Amino acid sequence: MKLPRQLPPLRLLSVFRAIARHRTLRAAARALNVSQPAVSKSLRELEQWVGAALLDRSRRPLGLTPSGEMLLAAIETSFGLLADTLDDIARLHAQRGRTLRISCSIGFATYWLMQRLSTFSVAWPDIAVSVMTTAHDAAPDAPHADVMFRYGHGRWTDGDIITLFAERIDPVASPDFVARLPPASTDLSDIALIHVDVDDASWRSWNGYLQQTGLSRRRNGADLRFNNYVQATQAALNGQGIMLGWRSITGDLVADARLRLAGLPPVMPEDGAYHIVIPPGSADNPAVAHFVSWLRQLIADEKHAFRKAE
Repeated sequence: MKLPRQLPPLRLLSVFRAIARHRTLRAAARALNVSQPAVSKSLRELEQWVGAALLDRSRRPLGLTPSGEMLLAAIETSFGLLADTLDDIARLHAQRGRTLRISCSIGFATYWLMQRLSTFSVAWPDIAVSVMTTAHDAAPDAPHADVMFRYGHGRWTDGDIITLFAERIDPVASPDFVARLPPASTDLSDIALIHVDVDDASWRSWNGYLQQTGLSRRRNGADLRFNNYVQATQAALNGQGIMLGWRSITGDLVADARLRLAGLPPVMPEDGAYHIVIPPGSADNPAVAHFVSWLRQLIADEKHAFRKAE
């Protein structure tokens, strides 16, 4: 493998570029705001570096030798690429405080985030928001996100963790389905349950719920199974059974009377809450700071309203 040759100092290349453009040492010196002897010295250093004459000094105005023509073409290409790259970096830096990339589960986005995000856009209209969702309700790990909403224990190591709220699980169903349920019972036999099957240890299943509450189910009903929370929620809205309603997702639907509590015991997951994770590369993004401030105020306002309603 051929080792790359050490490049001459950028200062020398800039001087040569000025000479090639202006074709006299005096004009190049004026353009660079240095003395003519300094330009001559830099030219000699560069010719010694490359081992070839770069100027045809017999011509007036000065001309370039074939070696000089080759070097000038390479300098123009390289300087142009460098200028374009610096412009791109400057644009990215300028846009950084005006863009916000959020990652969360599709259920959380549909039933919690999207109901509230418009107020952030009203407060910060110059920040463009991009929401990236996962196909199922598992903790997302989006490599390009500025903020990740994540449910779980909160002991992750891939960013700064801010806890938002603890979860509560209430079995819910449509108002018509709840009206048809038998009187309060500890047996859910023959009642259709809506399941969400995901590969996530923190996700509460109906089996786990029955074990925790001590309820029984000797016979299955006409159960439905889905691999994401959005379809399961739609099935509950359609009156097709009872689902385990996570307050963060079904709370607004219950408040709007589109779903009702099914009269079964609620459960509080022991090691689960909603958090946001801010990756190290996004910690100094002004848009993230604005979003976190808005989110904290939103959660505080909603907790206050919930306490007043109790």
